[in-house]
Formats: sequence, C-alpha cells, structure tokens
Amino acid sequence: MSNVVSEAGSPQGAQLIVDTHEKAMTEWVTQLKAAKTLADVRAVLDAKPDTKKYRKKMIKEIGAELQKGWTLKYSSWLLQNTKLGKKDTEFILSYAEKYHLKSADAAKFCYSLVYCNASVQRKKKLIEKVLKNIKDPKAEGVASIALAVVERYVGDNPLNTARRLTLIRKAIMNSAYEKIGNVTVAEIAKDELYRINNLSKGKAAPAFMGKDSGGQPVNLANYKGRVVMLVFWSSMDLKTPETLKMLDMMKELEKKYLGMPFALVGVNRDWIANLRELEKDGLVAGKTISDSEESIYKLYRVTTPPECFVIDQKGLIQYHGALGAFASLTVDALLNPVKPVKAKAPAGR
Repeated sequence: MSNVVSEAGSPQGAQLIVDTHEKAMTEWVTQLKAAKTLADVRAVLDAKPDTKKYRKKMIKEIGAELQKGWTLKYSSWLLQNTKLGKKDTEFILSYAEKYHLKSADAAKFCYSLVYCNASVQRKKKLIEKVLKNIKDPKAEGVASIALAVVERYVGDNPLNTARRLTLIRKAIMNSAYEKIGNVTVAEIAKDELYRINNLSKGKAAPAFMGKDSGGQPVNLANYKGRVVMLVFWSSMDLKTPETLKMLDMMKELEKKYLGMPFALVGVNRDWIANLRELEKDGLVAGKTISDSEESIYKLYRVTTPPECFVIDQKGLIQYHGALGAFASLTVDALLNPVKPVKAKAPAGR
C-alpha cells in the first residue's frame, strides 16, 4: 500500500466498492444455502467472491488519501473484510495514529482492529492512544469495548480479567446502545462477560448433549476422566484443499493419542447429508456431532471456525484457539503431567 499510485479517491467511490462487495457476498451466501450436496458446496466455496479484487480497488481508491478523515471508515472496512498483510495493516494503523486520533470515526475504527493482522500489543497501543484523545463519553465507551475484546487474547490471568471487566463496565455505562455494525455495545459487552464467566481457562466447559450423523446421542459429561479435544469445523468455512488439510490433521491427532485417555470430538455445522458423505469417504476422525442449527457453536461462542477447545480430565477448559501445535502441546501436558520434584532432606551431620 505504501507504493500505491492513484488518483484522488472519493467517499462515493469507496462506498460503491463496499456496496458491490456486499451484493456479491449476499448472492454467494444465497447460493451456498441452496447447495444440496457436498459437491455443490465445494463448487460454491471455490467460487466465493475474491476479496483480493475488492481490496485492490479500495486500496487504489483511498491509498493516496489516508490523511483525510473520510478514509478512516473505509480503512476499517479493509481491516475487517480483506486479508491485509502485516505491512499494509501497519501502514493503515500508522496513518490512523498520525492523523486521526481525534476523528469522530476513531472509536469505531478501534473495533476494526480486533481481528486485524497486527500483534495484540500493537492494537492495544493504538486503542489506548485513541482513548487518551477522546472527549465524547459515548466514543470512549466504544473504544473501551474494543480494548476489552482485544485484551481477551492477552490471557485469563486475574489482573487482565479485572482490567477487562473495568473496560466492559465503562462501555456499558457510556455507550450501551451505540451500534458497531449491526450490533450494540451492550450486546458485545454481554458476549464478553459470558466468555469471561464461562469460557475462560479453568472454567467448567459448558455442558451439552448432541447427536452424531446417525442420530446417536453424544454427551460431553460422558467424557469425564479423559482429555477432550473439542473441534468446531465444517466443510463450508474453508476452501476444499484447506478443509482436507484440517481433516488430515485431526486424523493424525487421533492416531497420535490412540490408546490414551483422550477423545477427539468434532462439532460440525454442515447439513447432515454433507457430514454423512464426508464420513462415508473416510475423511472424518473421532466422534462428530451434527450441529446444523449451531446451538453448540453459540454455546461456545464460536465465530471463526475451525476453533479448538482442550478440556481436561475434570471437565475444565485448559485451551481455546487454533487447531494445531499449541492445542496438541496442551493435550500432551495433561496426559503426561510433570511430577513435582521433592526436595531432598539435608544430609545428617
């Protein structure tokens, strides 16, 4: 983005890109919902609107204008809707930091940082700067809820939890009914409080009972005494090669812990016919619950699958994040805990 050469853009041109992208995505979601077979789903997934095209257009439209206040709204759109690289993300953040800390759109821009391609510390630094410059209490509440969400990724230690609760309280008091996109600050705050009280490390994993693709009941409570890797996934969230890679990873994990007090439990939101087809092809590992209504997804606040929870032998959450090395290391530590070394008594004289 730092090398972009473009003519002066305009708010009208930027908004047209947003509207065109939204229309394309709406049409694509309609096609996805209408897909009847796994082959149809894969075909629609492979035809998903290319965000790179819209990203390129938006960068061309606003890239030479980033010092102007109207671009902050569309910088937010880029951060939230396209996969910007770290260099381009930092370019946008540095312009916001230099020119727009006092902008009327700065607080909502803060919320676009939640899932952007920057470190947690970088996000915190910028939001804290915005908070120091904000004079309007409502805007302060919006920026506060953004910081509370970002700090979710710092960890579940008591000090950080207390800080997040303070930020959430301020957000509710100042800005409960302010909207960020299609949701209110109060709704975001309620969701964060639920995560703190129910999904933090050391909390009892929310109980549920579901059914597998054959209609057999699956009760989380029945896995007490075993380490459970709970994986939320579907064939609709990733393109076909990525989906197959994820399923291979799950099969490798199942093989790795074979014969140990371990259970791999999937929660899948495909149409049940698609899940059955994947199982028939031998692609699915472990026990998989069909959750096409997404009731368990909502219980665990899963928004960006695949996501993984590791639950210990007592039913307590010990990890939440991506399926991969950190999840596997958590399982290893729970199955093979390090025994404390007893101090030797001093030798007698």
